[in-house]
Amino acid sequence: MIDPIVRAIQGAIINICFSDPTTGARLGRLALQPSGDIRTALKVDGDVLHYSREHVKSLTTAELKDALAKAVGG
Repeated sequence: MIDPIVRAIQGAIINICFSDPTTGARLGRLALQPSGDIRTALKVDGDVLHYSREHVKSLTTAELKDALAKAVGG
């Protein structure tokens, strides 16, 4: 069973692929890694997208999409 937080992130990435294919492609290549050490919802480090479960859980879908796009400079 897929983690609901991972499912929300993946769903937002798929949604971004339709509206901004370049940003969606960048996001789609990143491995997802939970991290309790970051102070923001998302952070990209090389080929890894680190996410804070609690921060992501508090975001709306629109806020999550914005945070994902900003994380990769989109």
